[in-house]
Amino acid sequence: MSPTNLDNVLVSLGIGRYQFVGCLLFGLMIMYSNVSPIAYIFTSGDLKYRCEIPECDPLAQAERTYQPDWLRYTTPFREDTGLPKKCLRYATVTDRSGNGTQCAPDIFDGQVTEHCGDQWVFENYENTIGTEFGLMCEENKWKLSMVGTINNFGQFIGIPMSGIIADKFGRKFTMVFCAVTSAIISIGQSFSVNYPMFLILELLSSTISSGIYTVTFVLAMELVLPNHRVIICSLLECFYPLGAILVSFIASQVKDWRLLLQLSNVPGLLFLSYYWMVEESMRWLEMQGKHERVIHALQVISGINKKPLPEIHLTTRTKATKSIDDTGYIRILKDVIHSPTLLWRMIKCSSIWIGITMVFFGLTISATDIAGDKYLNFTLVSLVEIPACLLNWMVMEGFSRKMSLSCMLVLSGATCVAYNLTSSDYFFVKLSLFLISKLGISVAFVIVYLLTVEIFPTRMRVSLLSICSMIGRIGSMLAPQITLLGDYFGEFVVMPVFGITALTAAVVTMTMPESKNIKLPDTVDEAERIGTTRQLLPENVNSA
Repeated sequence: MSPTNLDNVLVSLGIGRYQFVGCLLFGLMIMYSNVSPIAYIFTSGDLKYRCEIPECDPLAQAERTYQPDWLRYTTPFREDTGLPKKCLRYATVTDRSGNGTQCAPDIFDGQVTEHCGDQWVFENYENTIGTEFGLMCEENKWKLSMVGTINNFGQFIGIPMSGIIADKFGRKFTMVFCAVTSAIISIGQSFSVNYPMFLILELLSSTISSGIYTVTFVLAMELVLPNHRVIICSLLECFYPLGAILVSFIASQVKDWRLLLQLSNVPGLLFLSYYWMVEESMRWLEMQGKHERVIHALQVISGINKKPLPEIHLTTRTKATKSIDDTGYIRILKDVIHSPTLLWRMIKCSSIWIGITMVFFGLTISATDIAGDKYLNFTLVSLVEIPACLLNWMVMEGFSRKMSLSCMLVLSGATCVAYNLTSSDYFFVKLSLFLISKLGISVAFVIVYLLTVEIFPTRMRVSLLSICSMIGRIGSMLAPQITLLGDYFGEFVVMPVFGITALTAAVVTMTMPESKNIKLPDTVDEAERIGTTRQLLPENVNSA
């Protein structure tokens, strides 16, 4: 059965209960895929705290507050954030005994600071790896930021590996293996006894879990026709922020990094059932010459949707022959190098991915630094991704792929710049600009996935999507370090960097080929023709 015949059969079977159930199952998997990329924000999150001042702080822990009235003459403050420095206090000129009875401005020397040791007063105490492994004070914040970089470095390694495995052994096997194995590792990570052990398991967990989203997305897209891709893509994307919201909710309730990892990853073990509940990609099976399994999958869809399976496709199919094409990674790279069109396309696509991931994850991390309740802010920033999915459907239906992607990048970049130009006195205006920026980059993230899927051929689709996504992780690896720049050069440095990055990606996007409403290319030749000739929808193939 040729790919064209497969598309025609899918047209006749339509969208029904099979696609609805499949969308739900894939959606739950995509929701879980957002646990590992988000959990580190809370497990290694930096807290607001200051030095304990024995001369002024009450003896009872419950009576201590983060910013009492006397703090200005006992503790130096940061000029950029207006918050007390975490591990410095002013030296005293008299004896420090008294436990609150000698708290007066004249006993503190405002010109001399000293380290306060290991006693702190927290605004809201949580058990993070910072408090448990002694990673306190500004000089250790890079170790907390390093967790995010390591997490994204794991994705950098794991995404292409999962693509290779998916193209070689199948989408379904890779999806299930990554989900279950990463859940086991993350649960094991919750028993870490020191920082190095935590960091190593963070790397392993993110490496394996990084393939879940990509493979699930491709598996879902290969199940539907071009005119259904946008709506299915939009529905699936609604599940992704739910994973972040779930992690935020658990973190706000338990406030303990060990319990957070355990509770958020135990559900991942249940995805082992997908090995029996989900069908393999029919397009991948067809490329492997496994026609009998394709017919079986079509019969399952026909039965569930209660639509007759066209008899002609059961009687005229040719004998299965094993494709002689080598689907190995080396062969794929050779094919790309031998095709200047695909090579240049991959380079431009990867650069767009770098910009999008940097801004997307940078804004996600920065959400906990906005004034107010960090869990509420993080939830709002994640929740805005759901209307982004609906906006994504409207934008991609109304505009071309590259125009819609470029517009969303411009929206995100412009609001990042406007955020910095807005006074801190207008809190709700700044929060709104932040949310709009996250909305724009969230839509862009969806579009770039779909655009990448549509411009590469079937045999190398997952591998090249994985490569673009892998290179894009350079952006997400840089994101935690860019947010760290705020501690050294001022908080006003971060948002303009994100804004300029998004605007640059928008310019590159306009050089990409248009792929809206085309048949997914199955060969290198078909992929090269995208943007140069009009591609036919499956409904029009027979009449051409």
